[in-house]
Amino acid sequence: MADLSVRVLDDDEEPLEGVSVRIEFTEFHRGMSGTEDTDSDGYAYFRGYEEGPIKLYIDHKDYGEHSYSDGESINITK
Repeated sequence: MADLSVRVLDDDEEPLEGVSVRIEFTEFHRGMSGTEDTDSDGYAYFRGYEEGPIKLYIDHKDYGEHSYSDGESINITK
């Protein structure tokens, strides 16, 4: 199992707290998803998921497809 963190920043690259982050796995047979809110440092943590491609949503807006391996982070400017 893998862990992933997503960091959400504003246009000035300052962290945003309380932002809803959703990941959905793009491989049909995996069928998993998860939603977490960002903390005061702008991070949302997802633990115990399998590595691979995901679709990423921030406050319901589609931020495209990403792929990750254990321990990686994805930074998004909102």
